[in-house]
Amino acid sequence: MKDLGPLSYFLGISVTRHTCGMFISQHKYVEEIVERDVMSSCKPVSTPVDTKAKLNGTSNNPYNDPYEYRSLVGALQYLTFTRPDISYFVQQVCLFMHDPKTQHMNALKRIIRCIKGTSTHGLHLSPSTIDKLTTYTDADWGGCPDTRMSTSGFCVYLGDNLFSWSAKQQSSLSRSSAEAEYRGVANVVSESCWFQNLLLELHCPATKASLVYCDNVSSTYLSFNLIQHQCTKHIEMDIHFVREKVACGQVRVLHVPSRYQIANIFTKGLPLQLFDDFRDSLNIRQSPVSTTGVY
Repeated sequence: MKDLGPLSYFLGISVTRHTCGMFISQHKYVEEIVERDVMSSCKPVSTPVDTKAKLNGTSNNPYNDPYEYRSLVGALQYLTFTRPDISYFVQQVCLFMHDPKTQHMNALKRIIRCIKGTSTHGLHLSPSTIDKLTTYTDADWGGCPDTRMSTSGFCVYLGDNLFSWSAKQQSSLSRSSAEAEYRGVANVVSESCWFQNLLLELHCPATKASLVYCDNVSSTYLSFNLIQHQCTKHIEMDIHFVREKVACGQVRVLHVPSRYQIANIFTKGLPLQLFDDFRDSLNIRQSPVSTTGVY
């Protein structure tokens, strides 16, 4: 074992300390991705995806270099370690790695054009209380045009700092929007419980119940309503799991209006104003200090 001093750069991730906390970014890595795809002269865009119809696999125009596509998608996956704001869009292009089409490559290039314009952005961490976990969860019911699978997304805050997030396609079809949303609630409750146990092992236990914000009223009611309905039998295990955590005081499931549902950025394309607001809520901003000479 050897003490290498304060962390400043590791595996393409730079760490800059400043008076208000810490800034983590992959600025140099973004430049390498842009140069690798010969897009240095391209015009940046404000959002990584438009709000039109989603990608599908029905196109008859296969991309002529599938290896290049897969390589770039893999590079963008690594970038999501410090750029959670592009997690959903990277997840979408990942769905077509087995058979990429021209339209998929165009979507991938739009993501690269977006990160080119925000290459100096990164994740901010600041001193904060760690007495509670706050989570946001959302689901896009039947959003995949090919399989009608739903997409779940969540983000977890410890105090004021974002430290866990996910954008992932659900493993089975949901027969209602409430089912898709409740699966998302169960996933984020499981994540919260894991972090609560981790904090306990680190002798910094969370003293307050984890707050789970969901914008689906039915899912919120299901978390504490003990009446079973016929339409909920197919998600009965998830229902009992969440209710158990709510009953013992570990978790509180609350409703939040869609306008303030931060997890929307992990499940769908958003208009520019909403995208910028939610990205800022994820603490993804420009460096507060000069990064000249820092990778």
